[in-house]
Amino acid sequence: MKGIVFLATLILCLLPLQFSRPVSVTAAHKAATGYQFVEIETTVHVAGVETSSEHPNERRWYISSVITQPDDVPSYSLKKQKFMPYFSRNVMDPAEKRGILIDYGEQDVRLNGEVSFISYLSRAEAEDQRNKDIEYRKNQSGNIYSFEINFDSPKGEETSKPKLIYRDKGQPNYEK
Repeated sequence: MKGIVFLATLILCLLPLQFSRPVSVTAAHKAATGYQFVEIETTVHVAGVETSSEHPNERRWYISSVITQPDDVPSYSLKKQKFMPYFSRNVMDPAEKRGILIDYGEQDVRLNGEVSFISYLSRAEAEDQRNKDIEYRKNQSGNIYSFEINFDSPKGEETSKPKLIYRDKGQPNYEK
């Protein structure tokens, strides 16, 4: 009998067991909301005007409002699947209609600016980091614009509302 109990105990110890998480832990994990903003470094110029010393490119950062992290795509795809298409349709396309060309690449899009966090647990933390990023960018020779993100109802500039929040006197400002 002792041999059977020992053998059963040994077998149970060697079997991988899967225990489900307690409901309270799972619910708390799902209830955690992430907050983030996006920063896009761009080069701006006027359509039909050749870049020269008289008409240099404008260096510009667009820093979004703080939003709840979208949960319909994985975090590693947010830049390419959510933020870049949104920025193109709601900031770049309307500017192009006014003769302002905005160029940037995927490497110029940063979630939460210069930090390595994908998201913050509170809106206040994300807002604080956004404000630090704006202050940091003021020393980087470029103009800074804010813009709104609303994935539910994007309607071009009516939704994104790009707004100059810092003007670098050493940079041109191609706004029409």
